[in-house]
Amino acid sequence: MDNYEFCVDWVSQREQSSDLRVLDYGCGSGDIVKRLLGININAFGCDVFYEGGNLSSLVDTKLVDNGIIRKMDSNTIPFDSAIFDIVINNQVMEHVQDIDSVLDEICRVLKPGGVVLSLFPDKGVWREGHCGIPFLHWFPKYSHPRIYYATLLRSLGLGHHKGNKSAFQWSSDFCQWLDNWTYYRTQREIEKSYSKYFCDIEHIESYWLKKRVNRGQMITAIIPESLNKFIVNKLAGVVMTAYKPSND
Repeated sequence: MDNYEFCVDWVSQREQSSDLRVLDYGCGSGDIVKRLLGININAFGCDVFYEGGNLSSLVDTKLVDNGIIRKMDSNTIPFDSAIFDIVINNQVMEHVQDIDSVLDEICRVLKPGGVVLSLFPDKGVWREGHCGIPFLHWFPKYSHPRIYYATLLRSLGLGHHKGNKSAFQWSSDFCQWLDNWTYYRTQREIEKSYSKYFCDIEHIESYWLKKRVNRGQMITAIIPESLNKFIVNKLAGVVMTAYKPSND
């Protein structure tokens, strides 16, 4: 089970009504939206389709024409207020510069009592997942030594999306991409921001791990939940839910 399947499964396991509405914030190519529509859930998506990861060419044009997937203008979600029961964001928040304005918008479009499901890497993960180099995101932005560090590990065979670039050019380009398009935060910073807009924040990393490993569920079942959470935090990041207060 990958993250797309996990999100769809998580939504499908919730108590549903005929008018359940789900928004995939930062939907990319629209994969999660299409899967949810395939199981008769009212799903929608939005994305800024930013320069660092523009997947708009892969979006089904019918979904755009029907207003199911919409392009965002800055951080403004192009949907009315209080119309969604669930908002998903999968591997999105590490690309958001102003997380508070984004969470404010997500809160706006959620119904009172609605829930947001978030999956994304925090600063504490051991490997920078976009390029595959361990701890590269721990270096300060714009620091030159990390390019040589990445070049060394790239020369040893690590890294993704290598193409035909030299180890140094690949490292230099990826570091620039990280500077432009990623904003890693500590879990404390993340929870502080979420708590401004949501309540009942719950970390579900252990549940995520049990779902993802499938055949290894027996193993994860006997491992303490705190250890499961630690493993996920260090290898993948945070998996959490939070609710919009019902009295809004």
